[in-house]
This record gives sequence, C-alpha cells and structure tokens, in this order.
Amino acid sequence: MDRRTFVTAAGSIGLASLLGTGTVAAAEDGYTREGHRVESFDGVEIPATLFVPEGGADAAILATHGWGGSKSSVEGYGPLVTDHGYALVAFDQRGFGESTAEVGLSGPKEVADVSALIDFLREDERIDNADDGEPKIGMLGASYAGGIQLNAAAVDDRIDALVPVVPWHDLSFSLVPNGVPKLGWTTLLYGAGIAAARGVQNPDQENLQRGVSPRLHEIYAKSMSQNRLPPEGESFLKVRSTVSKADRIDTPALVVQGLPDTLFTPNEGHRIVEALREDGVDSRFVLFNGGHTGTETVEPDEQVNEIESMALSWFDQHLRDGGDSGIASLTYWDIQNGEFREADGFPPSDADELEASLSDIAGEGQSPVINSVAPTSTSHFSPENTDAAPVSVAEFDLAVGDDIELLGTPEVSLSVTLVGARAFLFGKLYHVSDGEATLLNNQVAPVAIEGTPGESQTVEFELVGTQRHLEAGDTLRLALASTDAGFTSARAGTGVVVDHAASTLTLPVRGSDGNDGDDGDDGGDNDDVAVTRANDGSVFTGGAHDRHELTVEGGPTFVRDRVPDGWIVAEADHPYTRTAPPETSENYVEFRGAVTDDDRGYIARAPSGVDQTNVYTFGPVEVSEDGEEWRTLSGTEKTVLLVGADA
Repeated sequence: MDRRTFVTAAGSIGLASLLGTGTVAAAEDGYTREGHRVESFDGVEIPATLFVPEGGADAAILATHGWGGSKSSVEGYGPLVTDHGYALVAFDQRGFGESTAEVGLSGPKEVADVSALIDFLREDERIDNADDGEPKIGMLGASYAGGIQLNAAAVDDRIDALVPVVPWHDLSFSLVPNGVPKLGWTTLLYGAGIAAARGVQNPDQENLQRGVSPRLHEIYAKSMSQNRLPPEGESFLKVRSTVSKADRIDTPALVVQGLPDTLFTPNEGHRIVEALREDGVDSRFVLFNGGHTGTETVEPDEQVNEIESMALSWFDQHLRDGGDSGIASLTYWDIQNGEFREADGFPPSDADELEASLSDIAGEGQSPVINSVAPTSTSHFSPENTDAAPVSVAEFDLAVGDDIELLGTPEVSLSVTLVGARAFLFGKLYHVSDGEATLLNNQVAPVAIEGTPGESQTVEFELVGTQRHLEAGDTLRLALASTDAGFTSARAGTGVVVDHAASTLTLPVRGSDGNDGDDGDDGGDNDDVAVTRANDGSVFTGGAHDRHELTVEGGPTFVRDRVPDGWIVAEADHPYTRTAPPETSENYVEFRGAVTDDDRGYIARAPSGVDQTNVYTFGPVEVSEDGEEWRTLSGTEKTVLLVGADA
C-alpha cells in the first residue's frame, strides 16, 4: 500500500487542509468504499465517505478537513486506517464541500453533526460496538478538523480518542492575541471561508451572505474597524474553544502542534494538554516543523512516518486496550539537528527558569519604542524577518557563555510608560550566530497596552513557545517592536518607554547534551547511580560565590562536575582535583575516591569583569566506575546568569 501523506505544511495560505492531501489510492484492495449522506438532527445531510476493511472493523475513526476544505482532502486516510483494521468516515463539515448548510465555525450544530455520524456507525453491523452498545470512536484531523474534535468530545462521551493536529485552545486568543487583531490570518480565513462555503462553483449573493454565519461577518467588520475584538465576538469565539469546556473533556488526546505555526501557535497546544492533564486526562504533546505558516518552506516529510505511527499507536491504546503507546509526555522535532527528541514536559523538569533583568542585559536606563504607524517590523508574513527602523524597536542582547537548549515558553514582564492612550508591543526572540540574526520559528507575540499617558504600568505576557540550541558565543536577542506587518497597526498613541530595571525576561533553559538525543548512558554497572544538584541561585554578580551541592544516590561511583570557563573553584568540603585544558577538554572539579549515597559540595567564584556578563552552565555531572571512563548524567545541569561587576 502506498503511504498517504499524513502531515503536510501549509503554503502561503494553506487553508484547505494540513493533513491527508494525497489522492485516494486507485486500487481498493482490502476494503470497501461507500458514499453516504447522513441526516443530522435538523435534517441537514452530512456528505460522508465510509471505508470498511474486509472482514469488518473493531473501531472507527472520524476524519474531516481544514477550514474551507472538503472530505476529499482526508479520504487518503482510508487505505492507511483500514489497513490497520479500523473503519474510517471522511465527512464534509456543514457549509463546506458538498454540504448546503451554513458554516457555524465549529459551533453546536457542527458538534451535533459528529454525534449523528456516531449514531450512523452504531447501526453498521460490520463495525463492532463496545459492551455498552456504542461504537469505539477515534477522531483525526488538522486545524478546523482539530477544533471540532475537542468541541465534540466535550459534548459526546462516546468519543474515545483524539488526535487533533494544529488545533486551537482559544479562538479569541488565536485571532486577537492579547488584544491585538491578527490582520493577516483573519483576513485570509475570512475570505477563504466565504469563497468555499456552499461550494466555490456557486458564489451567488445568497451564498456570499449566508454561506457562513452572519455573526462572522459582523465580528470581522467590527474587529477591523475598531482595531479590537468586540465583546460579542469574544463570547462567540470562546464557546467554540477548548478554553471554555476543558473540564468537560475526558477523552485522551494526542495533540500535535507546529513550532512555526503562526495561526495556532505552540502555546495553544500546550494549554490544551495542560488543561486536560489537570483533570487527570491522558494527554501527550507533539511538536513538529509544520502547520500554518506563511514564511517558511517547511517540508515535514521525514516526520510523517513517526507522527503517523504515533497516531495509530494512540488509537490502539485507547480503542483496543493495546497497552501504553509509549509516546513521551513531549515529543519535539529538533529543527537544527533534524530528529525527534523526547522530554518529560514543556519545559522539561530538568530545565532551569532563568530570569534576567533587562538592566542586567543592557544596563540601567530606558528604551523608547515609538509607533511608526506604517509597519516597520515583519515576522510571520514576510520571508525576511526584520525590524527596519531603530526608533520603532528596542533590542536586548543576552550573551550565551555555554551551550544551552531553550525549550518551553519564555515570558516577559515589562515596566512601561505609555506616550499615548493605547499602544501595541510585539515581542520576539532572535538567535544571533556568526553575525546572522534568525527570528525563532518566525514567531511574534503581541500585546495591547492601554492606560493613562505618562503613568507607568507593568505588562506581563508569554512569548511564543519554542525550542532552540544556542552555542557558547551566540546571542539571544529580545526585540520589542511597535508594529508588525502581520497584525493591525496601532491607531492611537505613539508608543511606550520601557524601564530596564523593572523589566525581566524569563527563559526555560537547560544545558546542551551534544544535540544528539543521547544522554551518555553507556549501559555500565553504575546505571543505578543518580545525582541531584542544588545551588545558591540563578543570577550572580561578578566575584560572587555560588555553592553547589551534589547528592549522590547509588554507587559506589566516582563523581565530577563541569565548571564553566572563567569560574574558579574556591573550596570544597571533600578532597578534589581541578582539571582543565589541555589536561582535559573541559574544566572539571573531580572528587577523590568512590562514594555511595553521599553528598559532595564545592564553592565556585564568578569572574568579575564586565565582559564576563553571560549565561553559563554548570554540569552535567559525570560518574565513573574506575575514575577513567566517564558517563554523563542528563538533567544534572544548572544554568546561571552572571552580570559583570562593572555592568
């Protein structure tokens, strides 16, 4: 069987579907394919294609399309799913494809359509029902097809497993994040919905006006004219979002989100997963290099097989009681190294929360960010990500002293003074290496600020969740811009002034382990050795002392710790040897003699020069059976920020 495309990247618009865009296999070996029109609660017919494997199926998968698409875009799942023993229903959501109804944006009517399809499957004798007489149901699909899964699962408890790909958590946040209308995506979606509703072949006046809910016309017009989401728009969008009903969803979900997805950012998938986990619902998170993106040519073909395998394993676990799927809490695509890696969370438990004052990074003072009205900053709708006018952007460069990995959602807390009554800020992170600045995943996080001109206030918001390896000598740049071409421009106020001393950047970071996904475990006899670390803090001034306590469990084992360049080991509570290049490739403090269930501590003195301001990493700790061959213990790093004494 030819493998069907499971995940494809969105193009410059990419509205029809992000999944299953391959054509259906001509040969229908091993399954039957049938066309149906299933009547919903209000008499509306749901166009559907049913695939059933020869000999029947023990469960069924519901699949549908993205915004403005049709079931033809996901019929390619048929051979894949039936080959695995499942039946598949590919269907048109109301108003799209062959449906003649009105598009309600994943509202109550679309949810009721899903329930009607489950009723239809219950009566098919070729598909086994569970002991309660109801079919075992999984759902699969991307974007608009991801949102309907979560909305339907909150209402119909017959749905047993979800695989939403690039879904939304809160549509009001997706389209108007932190109060800033996302002009580019909103306009594209609005236009595509009108064009596709009730069929592109019949764009008559009735279809243009009533193909989508009149509420969508109203919300779009008011948002564009008022430069904000009206209250009725927020309520309309929230009731169609997971944010308003997560406590009613008890269906296990494998949530797949795109790192460069600028419509439904990684933050949305993470919020879905966390909300479900808080209620004890099994939920796993996958990040891949694809999704809704208008600037990158992302081709996740090499990721397809793995994501496809994870989806089928997820269905096996929850539809067939096939045992745990083995999918990690977080599986993420390492874009720089071209491989999937795993972690226990986003951020992982071995990450440090590094909080740096902007005055630590750039010195005391203030930075004006002036509204240029015409967009001078570009991000997710431009192939060249720039901040063209210096006066319209403030940049803060954090030097990286050791190899680290940024993994999770950065946050900023800003003390700002408005120049006018309203302003927008756009926060983003650049990786600067060898003089070249790369905007991380083409992402930007906006925030609307309102208040009394001349009065200071604190503004806190998340940047876009991300993953990036940074090497010693690189720079991580925080840019705060006043405009962005992908959003509406501020029409009131002239900008803000940012106070460095009362503003912070918080980063989830951990020490790099060589970027190869290997924790250095060589399978030796001391595999049962565990070491935990505690130290005095995460931010130090030049010349300060940092005490490190290493608790060793297991053994006997030799133990040593890596000390950043420039830091001096002042003393230790056990005999030790200090090694450094050229004797070894790294700077180590190595304790003498093997230990079992013991503590080892030492004090390191920070370098004091202003030029030493950097991010540094202690560790990872290494252990050895003989003091000659060493094994790295992942998760034993500690990242700290040093501010030079004269900064």
